[in-house]
Amino acid sequence: MKIAIPSNTPGGLDATISPHLGRCDVFTVVELKNSKIVGVSIIDNRGTHFGYDKTPAEILASSGVDAVVTRGMGPKAMQLLAQSGIGVYMTSAETVKEAVNELVEDKAKLASLEDACKESKEGAESSPTPVMFPFGPGMGMGRGMGMGRGMWGWMGGGMGPYPPMVPSTQYPPQQTPKPSPPPTGRFKVGVASQGPGGLDDMVSPMFGRCPNFTIVEIDGKDIKSVKILPNQFISSPSGVGIAVVQMLAAEGVGHILAGRFGPNVSAVAGQFGIQMVMVPPGVKIKDAINQYIIGSR
Repeated sequence: MKIAIPSNTPGGLDATISPHLGRCDVFTVVELKNSKIVGVSIIDNRGTHFGYDKTPAEILASSGVDAVVTRGMGPKAMQLLAQSGIGVYMTSAETVKEAVNELVEDKAKLASLEDACKESKEGAESSPTPVMFPFGPGMGMGRGMGMGRGMWGWMGGGMGPYPPMVPSTQYPPQQTPKPSPPPTGRFKVGVASQGPGGLDDMVSPMFGRCPNFTIVEIDGKDIKSVKILPNQFISSPSGVGIAVVQMLAAEGVGHILAGRFGPNVSAVAGQFGIQMVMVPPGVKIKDAINQYIIGSR
């Protein structure tokens, strides 16, 4: 898990956080494993604000970053990060280390369009081109998002979910689909899992970049088998949602469950006849199966 924080020179854990993503001096990239810092690197901000050809979002996406913690950014940057599968969190911390601790302790705020820098947001609202986000309304990062102790349990720390995708408040909220009755006989459900997978794991708030999928085979109202399928596309730079749907379709999955789905997932899932079911945060996989799949029969 790699976290990027826009920083003032020279970067690093003790560096102060830049007030704006695009105009920062450098990006401090912190790598976490089992909720512990295992690596720190610095990326120069050679972005469009300084006359280069890449946006900060493109720089971070090409660097394999999973989430950004910032004190400010514009709505267009939020859109580009969301499209790249990078989660965005707002912080009031002064230093990089403090911001990382906020994220680990589940205190960082999940960003929404309302958090965009005022001048950037006003410019975007006056533009004829709408700011598009792939997801629904903002969601808090409160206790319901974790397992009672924060957000890094999927990495083995026992502390909560994989970071969710950045949401939006400009477009209408993404409604939770009401599943039609599942088919009779045996069928398979693929659940995005925030940790190692299995019925006692939690449903991941994000689909394409969850670490594992729990494949549950159901016959009538009985669970017949459970298979853990590692997400081999979690680190892919693009096209993750499409590739994951294809992978699950090859497993014979007819229903997919997750907290949110990217904009391309719906079209591809429809081509394979796969039904999407959105699950609220903080729900165990076995409870989601019972409520949204078995309970709907």
